Amino acid sequence: MEMLLVLAVLMTVVLIVIPSYQNYTIRKEEKRFFELFQQDIYFAQSQTHATTQTAKVVFREKKESYEIFTDIQTIVLSRKIPKSIQLKKTSNLTEIYFNSNGTVVQSGTLRFATSSGEKAVTVHLGGGRVVFSE
Repeated sequence: MEMLLVLAVLMTVVLIVIPSYQNYTIRKEEKRFFELFQQDIYFAQSQTHATTQTAKVVFREKKESYEIFTDIQTIVLSRKIPKSIQLKKTSNLTEIYFNSNGTVVQSGTLRFATSSGEKAVTVHLGGGRVVFSE
């Protein structure tokens, strides 16, 4: 009887811990994605300063990824987007395009649906300032 009680308590603890751990790993994966995404945007902009070529970050909905191009055609980097993150249809940008001097061509907002709500990336005209917000 005592063994059944211990087993019941153990199973209850396991049933509580596993879903929380899964949510934790999803949140960590999303956080890591946005940190990498921010670094990749800065990388694309720094490439324009270093090479005096244009650069852009383009989202590929079908491939569930984004790519960084320099000089319009050369793919420098490609990254997968986690399954828990989706670019929303309410975004008015699907790419961030930098001129050869590092300035942004078009301002707008990329909106992402995540497991913890919406996150937005706002691109401002001028010096290529990009703001991440929740």
